[in-house]
Amino acid sequence: MHTALVASLSLYGLLVFVGGIIGYVKAKSRASLISGIGSAMLLGIASSLVSSGNVRIGAGMGMFIALALIGRFFPAFMKTKKVMPAGMVVALGAVVLVVGVLTLVMGT
Repeated sequence: MHTALVASLSLYGLLVFVGGIIGYVKAKSRASLISGIGSAMLLGIASSLVSSGNVRIGAGMGMFIALALIGRFFPAFMKTKKVMPAGMVVALGAVVLVVGVLTLVMGT
């Protein structure tokens, strides 16, 4: 299960990183760039923690970031119904939450 969590955190980090760059390029949004890079870095750290054996800390950190991003993008998705970027951030965030909870429940 650790491998699935590392993979989901890494994929989510990559999505958020690319999304931040796209937000900056398309809308000149420095907030998108900064939050995308910052969130991606934190997700990368969480993934590294899990792979180095600090599963509880890494999973908790990754799930916290996923919840924060879901909290930011879910209202936007409900308003616009657009899959990109809001729907994708919410969907992959939900995957991170599920995999994180399963990892913690199944034991470290």
